[in-house]
Amino acid sequence: MPHQTGPQGARVLRAVYRDAGHRLLVALPDGPNGVPHGDCAAPLLVDDATGAARQITPTEAAVRAQRMVLTGAVHGTCP
Repeated sequence: MPHQTGPQGARVLRAVYRDAGHRLLVALPDGPNGVPHGDCAAPLLVDDATGAARQITPTEAAVRAQRMVLTGAVHGTCP
């Protein structure tokens, strides 16, 4: 089933997880259609010491999120 998008894009919930040295930004489904594919919804790992961010795989993000603390989430969209 294709992802539904409105005039502003597909709805997602952007969650931030944290551990002692990193922040993880992931897009979670915010509705019945799941997370859209592409860079907009790709997980990002941010190194707190340097501020450098890099894209990681959804599998790596899921493993890391299990060991991290959820610190916040906001509603958003992906084009």
